[in-house]
Amino acid sequence: MEKNDENVEIQKTNSKIQSMKMQDFFGIFDLKKSKDDNKDKNENKKEKIDSFLHSYPSAKITYSNINIAKTEPIKKNGLNNNIININQLISFDESVNIFIDESNIRNSHLVIQNYECKFYFDDKVLSEFGKLIHFSTTYFEFPIFYAYKGKYDEETHITTIKLKDYRTFRIQSENNKVYKKIFESFNNKVDYYRYAKFYKEVQDKKNFKYEIEGWKIYEPFKEFIRQGVEFSDNKFCLSSINNNYELCETYPSILIIPTKFSNNELFQISQNRMKNRIPVLTYFYNGLKGGVKSYLYRSAQIKKGGIIFKSKNLEVEYINTIMNIENNNNGFIIFDCRTEFNAKANTLKGAGIEDISLYNNCQKIIFGSMENIHNVRKSLKSALQISYYGKENDIEGKISFDMKKSNMTNFLSKFESTKWLEYLSVIIKGSILVSKYLKKNINVLVHCSDGWDRTAQVCSLVQIILDPYYRTIEGFAVLVEKEWVSFGHKFTSRNGCETKKEKQRDRSPIFVQFLHAVYQITMQYPTAFEFNNYFLLFLCKEIYSNKYGNFLFNCEKEKVNYKATETMISIWSDVLYNKSKYINDLYSPIYGSIHIKGDIKYLNIWNDFFFNYDKIGMGKKNKFLLDKVEYINKVQEDKNKSILELLNVIKDNGLENLIKDNNIYKLYKDKLNNNE
Repeated sequence: MEKNDENVEIQKTNSKIQSMKMQDFFGIFDLKKSKDDNKDKNENKKEKIDSFLHSYPSAKITYSNINIAKTEPIKKNGLNNNIININQLISFDESVNIFIDESNIRNSHLVIQNYECKFYFDDKVLSEFGKLIHFSTTYFEFPIFYAYKGKYDEETHITTIKLKDYRTFRIQSENNKVYKKIFESFNNKVDYYRYAKFYKEVQDKKNFKYEIEGWKIYEPFKEFIRQGVEFSDNKFCLSSINNNYELCETYPSILIIPTKFSNNELFQISQNRMKNRIPVLTYFYNGLKGGVKSYLYRSAQIKKGGIIFKSKNLEVEYINTIMNIENNNNGFIIFDCRTEFNAKANTLKGAGIEDISLYNNCQKIIFGSMENIHNVRKSLKSALQISYYGKENDIEGKISFDMKKSNMTNFLSKFESTKWLEYLSVIIKGSILVSKYLKKNINVLVHCSDGWDRTAQVCSLVQIILDPYYRTIEGFAVLVEKEWVSFGHKFTSRNGCETKKEKQRDRSPIFVQFLHAVYQITMQYPTAFEFNNYFLLFLCKEIYSNKYGNFLFNCEKEKVNYKATETMISIWSDVLYNKSKYINDLYSPIYGSIHIKGDIKYLNIWNDFFFNYDKIGMGKKNKFLLDKVEYINKVQEDKNKSILELLNVIKDNGLENLIKDNNIYKLYKDKLNNNE
């Protein structure tokens, strides 16, 4: 627990005890009235007890959570006795001036360790923070790979650092060592894997053994058997046609496809879809009670001119085959995540929209009207900058941290103008619609442009809505591995791992947007999920840290080529090892689908995400979220100590006979007698 947060909790406990009336706490004075001749004596004893209560020491709250070391600290010269974690190698230490805002510059030390960058301040500056800015000091630290882009001005000696979570720092130093250390060291394609490999090496040197190997949590055959897919009826097979990623480079090596088609035919069919991403099975909905059996498929958009001959085209035959399995002539739906305008505009790029008149039994194409990666990026950037600074866009070199200068009036309307909640609403409503069709025994094909962004979002949310397994921690991990990692969401590009200019336009918080949508569902069904809020926050943070191999690749093929399972750690290994942190105490499984609402009026601002760095207990500064068990034990320990000291005062003043029938007294009597 961070020191200032711990002090706050202690003070709250003390204040609560001090404010209690004695009769409320122990029920002492609502017994029988004392005789007149004992009245003065008892009142004197009561005054002693009250005096003890009001003199009980309350911790002094100081605004400093810079002490990060849990082991024996070492002192670093020039850091004004702020302590550094000896478990992290210090590779760079530079005295700098940091721009708190355009008119406030403060002395600081930038310390770069093997994983994190931290700004350290002397006690005077720290005390000024309490008056000057609304951020906690945790704002001024970040994993080194959070740095997305920056620049160094040779005239002013100012380095600007922009992070993937839209924080911006401006620091002044005599040379450009800061820029070189943070950016140039990992500005090539290979080096951003560095920390993931380093983390694995550290764990291996400690001979650390995980109870569950995260890389093995998702096994395709096991998962589709769990869903209820029948491979014995010759409808589907677990095909290894893509074993060497020859059919489709961005698809997993194992695919669930209809047995009817030969390998040669599948290669021909793949030519009709962008990036060769043909429709394949991703989820089987088995509504046992109602006898409903329906299939969810995913793919990329069809190429322009992909369907030429109605009677002979393999694409038509393939779609007719997969979409009419088990649906009892109910027809099928194609759910195109794009806006209709954008879908039609893509025909200029050689893509297209399915002609449903060529298919047997296709009811319609539904356009999901979900925004593209560029609008999503712009939306989250605006929402975070309003939350950080009180304005939509940071003016270069003039970011205000000062609450007096930050315009936080009309915050809700400004936040709404970013359209973040509106975009979430569209995704959730589209997922609800797809799940409703599946529950009606209607098969659905979902795709967007290339089928690795919006398609992954919708398919994942649909399965969370329908299947309680994916609402568990293990099931959620399986879902992410299946729909995002295996099916080729471009984590490298979307997370900004490559900092070259030509790659910057590909950056977009698509996976973070999905986590926000999951959060909205947990708010509507707080007991239906095994995981808590901190689990989602943890994923939001680690998506950009480059610590785990899961989020470093654009597709499964890349993960295999870089031998990630041998040289890096899966995030699910750490999650399952620390599972107690992520457990929702309210968890009570709902067996079956849940009925959520997607309209914007039912959605909330995710406070712990958007106000993570505010001084007032949000996000990671809240020890209850970080280590619930330790926090509860600490509170109970303080409570026991307070009660025992109070009981000792009562015992020493001869008042035991007045409280001997009290339940709290009985509970603590043995401890009191044993002088514990």
